[in-house]
Amino acid sequence: MRKVFSYFENFVFRSFNFWDRATPLEYWCVMPVIWATIIFAFVGDAKEFWEFLLRREVPPLNLLYYDSILLFGLTAVPRLSLTVRRLHDSGRSGKWANLPLISLISGLVLMIGIGSTVLSSSFASGGSGTGGQVVSLMAIGAALVLGDTGNLWPAAFASAAVLNAIGWDAIWGMLSEVMARTQSVEMGSAASQFGQSLKEQPLMGAQLLIAMIGTVATPFVAAFMHLFFMLLPSDRDYNSYGESSVVPVTAAPKGKTSENPLAAYACLFEKTPEEQERVKQAQKAELKALYRSRVLGQSDTPDAPA
Repeated sequence: MRKVFSYFENFVFRSFNFWDRATPLEYWCVMPVIWATIIFAFVGDAKEFWEFLLRREVPPLNLLYYDSILLFGLTAVPRLSLTVRRLHDSGRSGKWANLPLISLISGLVLMIGIGSTVLSSSFASGGSGTGGQVVSLMAIGAALVLGDTGNLWPAAFASAAVLNAIGWDAIWGMLSEVMARTQSVEMGSAASQFGQSLKEQPLMGAQLLIAMIGTVATPFVAAFMHLFFMLLPSDRDYNSYGESSVVPVTAAPKGKTSENPLAAYACLFEKTPEEQERVKQAQKAELKALYRSRVLGQSDTPDAPA
């Protein structure tokens, strides 16, 4: 648990550290908790905002009033620095930290394109049914808001009252109806028209095809690439961003410089203090005898009395 707490300490106190490294465990212990907190706060803020609209009251316009926006802003730099450190730990450049932003912007563009298609299909079908009526009401409200900003809150109050009266079950049914009507468009005729335009103007048709594929695929590809980079294991070797914090598998345990597997047998050859003293005396006598025989030229026989 101390190690997990240290990860959150690094998230706070190393907010502006964009040159170090962070392990996958550090990233995945902190980032899901931060995003779960932001989403939980966003749900509460959305409910409170919706209650203001139902009471026909203007919600607080100060962004710091909403906890989700406050948490998102306060954790923006720490989240970016943690992502950069995670990329450094896997040996990747910190420039790949822009992938979530690319995925978000391209996803918004894709959602706007889908929304415009749904609105066009709703108006083309005559706006029949509950779904067509609600979509038409939302489009009219948006046109009023764009034409005169003074109608912003009255249009928002009216839309909230209508949606609340319909109920969320009917709203989901409306979305299903609109999507079903959109899918009922003859795709064969659209494909044939696109093929005909591609034959007439191949260059423009190829550019349009590449743009369509890029618009649809970019948010998903960027998101999957970001997830892939965050799941990469740590680079165990030294790289340009510093030493790895992962200890190699073959490394010796901490606090032990060496380990002798035969060390347990040393007790079989241990000597008592008396035996050690006798060994020392024997070694001294042997050295004296060697000195007399080699240096003084005396024999090993005992000295004659004077």
